[in-house]
Amino acid sequence: MNSFLYTAKLFIFCYTILLTALYILQRKLIYYPLKTRPLLGHLKEVYTEIQTQTEDGLKLTHWYARQGPPYIVVFHGNAGNIESRGYVFQFLVDQGYSVLLASYRGYGANPGKPTEKHLIDDSALVLKWLLKEEGISSKELILFGESLGAGVAIALAVQHPVKALIFNGAPSSIADVGQAVYPFIPVRWLLKDSWDSEARIKKVKAPTLFIHAKKDSIVPFRLGKKLFASANEPKNPIWLDDSDHNSNLEKESVRESIIDFIQSI
Repeated sequence: MNSFLYTAKLFIFCYTILLTALYILQRKLIYYPLKTRPLLGHLKEVYTEIQTQTEDGLKLTHWYARQGPPYIVVFHGNAGNIESRGYVFQFLVDQGYSVLLASYRGYGANPGKPTEKHLIDDSALVLKWLLKEEGISSKELILFGESLGAGVAIALAVQHPVKALIFNGAPSSIADVGQAVYPFIPVRWLLKDSWDSEARIKKVKAPTLFIHAKKDSIVPFRLGKKLFASANEPKNPIWLDDSDHNSNLEKESVRESIIDFIQSI
């Protein structure tokens, strides 16, 4: 009996330490910024650097390819920075579209530390800059969210009516992703940034294109379908059999479907 009590106490102690560590370090587990400054390189003929200032005085640098309508704002996922996305989304620039690659605080040499509130508020200022710069309304914007960036796009679409939304590998919530990764941890009790896109998307009326790999190794496919089920019509799915979280947009068929969707709205 003493041995059992000792083992139980040791387990409770270790589990408590684990929960405490996860609570303290959780944002380091959610956000993986590449902090080096994004370099335009050969893309300087495509994009130019633009800056916005956050409400707490931080200057954030983004990339913008200014052409004609439609106007597409891209919100990337929780890792890396905008440099790699410049090449990925050049296919939209090649169509003559205007593409703004939004960056976040703490990413790509931008100052500050990312949180859910900050990313949403800062990104709202990016939209404000674009609307003022081009003299357009939010109803002319297409928001393209990748993974965590879909959470940003959805939150902004609740605040501002937009023309359309496109998601690549979007989760229903970070709580759901975390629970899938740590099934033995009460993730929902610990989270500071829940990114509850499932609840938010019910308030969005814009046409939406969903792209998700059935073998997604980062955001389980069932969580993408869960978000899709909560979205309002009109909505269109592209479910991929032979792709993964970070390779969906490498497929020419997917790129063509995205262009077809944009041209149809």
